[in-house]
Amino acid sequence: MTNYRDLTTAEATAALQEFLDERGPALARLRDYLVADGQDPVALLDGTPESFVPLWRWMLSRLTSIDAPGATDPASVPREAWPSWERHTAEKEPTLSLESLTLLDGLVSYLAAVVRNRAPLARWEIARDPHKRYAYNNHPVLVSGRGENHNFLPGLSTVDARAALRGVRESPDDTIAVYARALIEQLGTAAGDTAEGLEPEPPFEIGDVRDEPGGYDFEIGLGDEIAHERSADVDRVVRKLSREDGILEVLREDRELILVRAPSWSLGALQTWIS
Repeated sequence: MTNYRDLTTAEATAALQEFLDERGPALARLRDYLVADGQDPVALLDGTPESFVPLWRWMLSRLTSIDAPGATDPASVPREAWPSWERHTAEKEPTLSLESLTLLDGLVSYLAAVVRNRAPLARWEIARDPHKRYAYNNHPVLVSGRGENHNFLPGLSTVDARAALRGVRESPDDTIAVYARALIEQLGTAAGDTAEGLEPEPPFEIGDVRDEPGGYDFEIGLGDEIAHERSADVDRVVRKLSREDGILEVLREDRELILVRAPSWSLGALQTWIS
């Protein structure tokens, strides 16, 4: 398994093209699943952010784990049968059946289609960042403007699907709808639309500090707006994160810094959860 972050430039370019080539077939498979289940894909997939509410509800009810009766463990088939984004982010799928990954692949395609239709400035790029440990380096991401904000579309739905199947937490019906609306708003902003032409401050940054003294695995640095104007929301996020499976400790050390002890989590998984 080669993680996106470890790909060469040429390999990352090929991985982006493979990801894009998968979008049409994945959406077609989702439509086939809906028809086979007696659903009307034309009515359900109407191109609106609101359509993700019934779609996500339907999908959650049909997701299966790797050990469910009749389900296919991804480990039992060649990795080439996996969606490419799963191949480059998971060495071994811990929870989701191959059928569930196929459903989520279709969701990613539909999400991309809805967002790009309503945010025509959005474009696909390979995420680049000078920090070698940056969670989304070399990932296929949706961006707009200067391309500072990297949106890896499989992230949220996959994390939520795994958590729901493991019984760690429920995923509200409007999870993907809220995400879609946020993406449309973000990606619909043209380059240079920030106040006085200044680059926007990122809302948060996550660093891997496993090799540093202190015993923590990650530190989350918060931007001024979130740290000071939305401090109560930060406290709520700290409480929710502390209840996640595999999280041993979450400490808000000061207003702008959160420390996390979670040895079984990856930087990418935490980045997706916080996003």
